[in-house]
Amino acid sequence: MYLVVSYWEPQKGKESQFEEAGMRIGSVLRKQPGVLLLEEFKSGKKYVSVHGYRDEKTYRKLIDDPNGEFNKALSQYKIEEIATWVNSERGETIPIK
Repeated sequence: MYLVVSYWEPQKGKESQFEEAGMRIGSVLRKQPGVLLLEEFKSGKKYVSVHGYRDEKTYRKLIDDPNGEFNKALSQYKIEEIATWVNSERGETIPIK
């Protein structure tokens, strides 16, 4: 599985807007083929989004397509107007035996 852990900080006073937008965007992403995991949690002032994809190719196809459903949702819910992306960690998971 290709795992992505992203950190976001909502702008002051826009936390509830960010949470609502995050749920709606997450709902769109969860319906895409190859999305195996999608969870979010709050850690201090940051929100952490954990995504699991079948593989990196699936991730790139869904996230990098400017006309894809994910990017349409980002634009529709104006995520960049209410929050700042901090960073993301990405990689193939290592099977534990």
